[in-house]
Amino acid sequence: MTIDAADPTPIANAPVSERIYAALRQEIMRCEIAPGTTLDAASIAQRYEVSKTPVRDAMQKLAADGLVAILPRSGYRVAPITFQAVHEILDLRAAIGPHAARQAARYATSADIATLRRIVSEYAAPLDIGAMQQVARRFHIAIARCSRNRRVVALSENLFDELERLLRFAIDFTVKTGEHSDEHTALVDAIEAGDGERAAAIETAHIRSSREFLIERLMTLGYLSRNEIQTGGTGRSAGE
Repeated sequence: MTIDAADPTPIANAPVSERIYAALRQEIMRCEIAPGTTLDAASIAQRYEVSKTPVRDAMQKLAADGLVAILPRSGYRVAPITFQAVHEILDLRAAIGPHAARQAARYATSADIATLRRIVSEYAAPLDIGAMQQVARRFHIAIARCSRNRRVVALSENLFDELERLLRFAIDFTVKTGEHSDEHTALVDAIEAGDGERAAAIETAHIRSSREFLIERLMTLGYLSRNEIQTGGTGRSAGE
């Protein structure tokens, strides 16, 4: 596998360490490298046919992202998906999403609305959960951009990165068609009408439903108990 095999165009001219970082980050976010996996610089360097120096630089950046932990004299460990992290991600999503929708109704232009409708139309095609999550990510980040708040956009991007990793860990990627298109259409309608409270309410209901589904899925898989939900999810980590 080459360093930039997954998506060569955007990073082909980047420094070696950046290309390794981008490739490993994508594999971690997609759970192609499982949570809790131990990595070592020598094996990664051999895989990419480079020295250890760019690998160490890449791993430092992944550590700064919170995706790996640096182990003293023994390499690196991919961050586990903890119950605490699940609750934090979902709580932040519940706080930021409705606010972004409310502000989008205030600031969205006709071009913004056209972009949102174009993204929603992609749900008509058969999509597996991975592809569907990417459409959802672009849709909700587009709403965040309509809020005209750069910090809301940055937080939304980070949350959807973490959600992708969580979903790929927990969800069976079967092909579905048309999921969420009706509620997303209703959300765009509310934003276009300038009805911020309606837009926020739709987004709140959507996030609540998604949260319940995800927690139920984690419970079904045995990674989350009712007691952990009640106590804030500070128990063991998935992938340990």
